Amino acid sequence: MITVTARQTVKPGKEAELEVLMAALAAKIRANEPGCVGFDYVKPEEGGNTRLVVERYRDDAAMEFHKSTDYLRDFIPNLLECLEEFPEVNTYRDVTPGPELPDSFFHVGIVVPDLAAAIERYSEVFGVEFTEPATFKVPRLEDPEPHPFELVCAFSKTGAPYYELIQADGDGIVSAKNAGQILYYGVWEDDMAGRLELLEKQGVGIDAVFRKDAESTPFAVITAPDLMGARIEYVDTGDRGPIDEWVRTGIYPGGLESE
Repeated sequence: MITVTARQTVKPGKEAELEVLMAALAAKIRANEPGCVGFDYVKPEEGGNTRLVVERYRDDAAMEFHKSTDYLRDFIPNLLECLEEFPEVNTYRDVTPGPELPDSFFHVGIVVPDLAAAIERYSEVFGVEFTEPATFKVPRLEDPEPHPFELVCAFSKTGAPYYELIQADGDGIVSAKNAGQILYYGVWEDDMAGRLELLEKQGVGIDAVFRKDAESTPFAVITAPDLMGARIEYVDTGDRGPIDEWVRTGIYPGGLESE
C-alpha cells in the first residue's frame, strides 16, 4: 500500500473555492480509480490556513494511473491559484504489512432488458459512471445445451464489488426471465478444475459453464441457486487484469479467454 500526503498553505479568502475544487477532484477519483482506496482532505482542529490531503493507493500502477488522468492535469493550475506555494508532497510505503484478508466477491451480475436504459438509470440512482459496453464472444456456453454466445455487458467504474449489467438475450442463463433480480455474485477462482471437483462433492448444481471448446477447463462457471436463492459465478483469475483495466479506463482492452 502507498500513502501520499500533500500539505497545502491556502491563500486568504480562497478557502471556500479550494474546498469546491477538492470535492470535485475527490468525486472524479471515486468514480474512476478503484486503485485509490482512500482520499481524505482535512484541516487542523485549531484552525489556520493549512490543509492536508491523504491519498492511499493499492500499488504503483494505481498511483501512476492517478497521475496520468486528464482531470488531475486540469485541476493543478486551479489548485495553485488557491495556494501560497506548491504543496509539500511526501510518499510513504507500508513498513509493516496489513492483515491478509481473503478476496470477497468482486461483482454483482444483473440481467436487464435494455442495457443502455439500465446504464442511464443505475448511473442516476447510484451516482456512478459505467464502462462502455463490451461484447464477449463465448465459443461454448452450456446453459444447459452447448452453443456459441455473445455476452454484452458493462461494469460500474467503482471499487469492487462492481455492478455488472448484462443485456438479456436468448432463453438460457441471461434470458429476460432472469431480469429484475441479482443473477449471481461473482468471485475470482485460480483453480477452476479444483473448484468444479469441490462443487460436485458438495452437491452444488451448475446452471452455466463457459468454455473455449468441449474439452477445455471452463473459464467461468455459474452455480445453481443455493438454499437462499443465490447463484455464485466463479471467474478465472486470468481475466482479472483486463477487467480491472476496463473499470479504470472505461474501455475494454481486448481478449478475454473467451475470445
